[in-house]
Amino acid sequence: MRYTVFVQLMETDESDGGTMENGYQNYGQNETSGQGTGEEEHSCGYTGNPFENMEYGLCKRCGRRNIDRSENPDSILCRDCREELIKLRVPPFFYVIGAAVLLLVVFTFVTSMGGFRNFGSYNSAEDLAKDGYVCTALDNLLNILEENPDNKETAIKLTDLGMEYAYYDYAAYAISNYLSGKEVSDYQYDKINGYIRKLDDYYATYDLYSEIAEEVFADVEDTEDAESLLDEFNRRMSEYIGTAGYDQALLYYYLGYMSADEEARIAYFTECIGLNPHYYDAQAQIATYYRRRGELDRARKQLEEVYRLNKEDYSVLRSYATLELVEGNLEKGLDYAAQAYRINPEGEYVIDTYIIALAANGSNEEAEAMKDVYMDAYEFDEDLYRFLRGEMTLEEYYIGE
Repeated sequence: MRYTVFVQLMETDESDGGTMENGYQNYGQNETSGQGTGEEEHSCGYTGNPFENMEYGLCKRCGRRNIDRSENPDSILCRDCREELIKLRVPPFFYVIGAAVLLLVVFTFVTSMGGFRNFGSYNSAEDLAKDGYVCTALDNLLNILEENPDNKETAIKLTDLGMEYAYYDYAAYAISNYLSGKEVSDYQYDKINGYIRKLDDYYATYDLYSEIAEEVFADVEDTEDAESLLDEFNRRMSEYIGTAGYDQALLYYYLGYMSADEEARIAYFTECIGLNPHYYDAQAQIATYYRRRGELDRARKQLEEVYRLNKEDYSVLRSYATLELVEGNLEKGLDYAAQAYRINPEGEYVIDTYIIALAANGSNEEAEAMKDVYMDAYEFDEDLYRFLRGEMTLEEYYIGE
């Protein structure tokens, strides 16, 4: 039995095949926890009001530029990312294996014919994600859909991977824009409806966070009363623990991210990843906590696990960079710091880490130049200046911070 399916948020009568209309037209405006934001540490390195960045509309791929809806009102991408994805053809992974040229030819031929039904590209996307290249896998599937919007199998695969790895905006975007009106099997219909219920809970939790944050922090002009405001925010958010209709992993993530007390923050993050290990920033922040306490073996174990899940999350890469630096693996530390900087230079402490890594590897002029570029718009900790002046060691900088 097959259904002609339209995606909607309201309940449907599945016995009649259901109707799934485009119910996610507004979801592309919401920010996410694992993919676009990825905050490592609780305090923010930027100047000004620490609560002013609670806003909508950032690109879900780069997390930096505004979403461009000039060509698609449901877009989740900025103009630059959309144009970049259009140029992509195959994952970088393909280029490091022996049959790269042959695969490229086959890949191009099959995609130009509009389908992959009997080809291994779907397995390749899954394999890329399982190897930790989650964003690459999702971006490649999205690129195929940009050029072949009727490729239902690719849309379902993008939805599956987005849900599996907690990149929910990708899944919502695929359902809304590429599965609406498509005929699917009864199994696929039931699965997609299950995803919709999960997405309802996820975005309801985001809306709850936004509403409470707007009310609590509406009139903040300085940071003098920040701790009491954070306590009030968490008191109100914690009332929804165990409440049906809210994503509990995301709820615990917000409680952790907004906690002033470090022990409470880590306890909340631990609850979060216990419910969903694909909250990569929560995992990275726990590793950073261990590193600050000097428990480097525990930090490494934590990072090895999350890095296995996702090698393209900047918060994980940044945390890995600091661990390698403090353990004396300077080149590895610089490599991870550079990767984090390429992915999201505006991520919290990413610039700081990259500058420290450059200086630690002897690239003092480059480190000083980068500091000069960002210092007008970015408030560096005094310890960074002390390190650059040679007044403190990496161990002093990264343990106990």
